[in-house]
Amino acid sequence: MASRKNRLPKTKAPEEWQAFFKAINPRYDTQKRNHAALYLMYATGIRVGECVTLRVSDLDFERMRLHVREGKTGERNIPLPDDDTLIATAQRWLRVRAEWCPESQLLFVTKPGKPLSTNALRDSVSGYAIRAGIGHATPHYLRHSCATELLAQGASPIGVQRILGHARLSTTLDVYASAADCHAADAMRKR
Repeated sequence: MASRKNRLPKTKAPEEWQAFFKAINPRYDTQKRNHAALYLMYATGIRVGECVTLRVSDLDFERMRLHVREGKTGERNIPLPDDDTLIATAQRWLRVRAEWCPESQLLFVTKPGKPLSTNALRDSVSGYAIRAGIGHATPHYLRHSCATELLAQGASPIGVQRILGHARLSTTLDVYASAADCHAADAMRKR
């Protein structure tokens, strides 16, 4: 068995994620919610458990930050990328959420106002991946892809560590450095 250092995290290429998000039909309110939740996970690298515990007030487009209150390693603030798709999908979902009028303060809820479950998001990722023709995927693939893409694009490992909420920099380096090198080499080959 390969050591953790030698195993690459499971990711998908950016083009595969584009196909994945195109497979989500925003005609339906639940899919508007799923698109917003999953795209937020992809854009920020948050865990599925962190996503379902977000409150509406945690998503701050004025300051361009996301407040994660219930992270694995405690609270953290994540800078939001300047991403038109992220803003559009979140705003579209917030309009639907306002129509549903849930009493809950949670950002992602069901139509009756109940918390969205991690299993519902896991099932959604799996179903959309199959629909998009990109093979098997889980919510953690979104997180791994976010981190790998950030590092491949030149983000500092310390910055990626803080975004992901890793307690130690060594965790980030052990898991993602070789993956970023592979993606960088692949990009140069395609060039």
